[in-house]
Amino acid sequence: MSLTDLSTGFLLFLLVTLTALSAFFSGSETAMIGLNKYRLRHLVKEKHPGARRANKLLRRPDRLLGVILLGNNLVVFTAASIATVIGLQLMGNTGVVLAPIILTVIFLIFAEVIPKTIAEQTPEKIAFPAAYILQPLLRIIHPGVAAINSISNFIAKPFLPTKDSAI
Repeated sequence: MSLTDLSTGFLLFLLVTLTALSAFFSGSETAMIGLNKYRLRHLVKEKHPGARRANKLLRRPDRLLGVILLGNNLVVFTAASIATVIGLQLMGNTGVVLAPIILTVIFLIFAEVIPKTIAEQTPEKIAFPAAYILQPLLRIIHPGVAAINSISNFIAKPFLPTKDSAI
């Protein structure tokens, strides 16, 4: 059975699910980065479980961003493949051309702008629950995140300022 054999309704369900997952990753990134560091420290001292998990993730921002970006990219590219199949099923070759355009608009609105706007306004409400998902997810995909971070750091190194070149 191939992806093209699945019903359009089921593929649309998968697309909605992937949009929600992308919204989770996008909102989580904005919320985690937008947490007030002083309030976070206070909540950690108060032993707030979500704050403690978020704080632990924020100690290694490269890993946190790695898991978020790896997860989000996997979701987005999978959604693009599914949207292409849906476009093909509904409109043939024209649907294949329209699918990325339509998906871009949908993802920008529902998986980027709205979740990031909400997360920016209420970072604790998004970041603390998200930490319960991101922490175990990071444990599962840590080898992939570590590999991507190592490659990225190696490539970026020539472009980063050295300690001696501080202004």
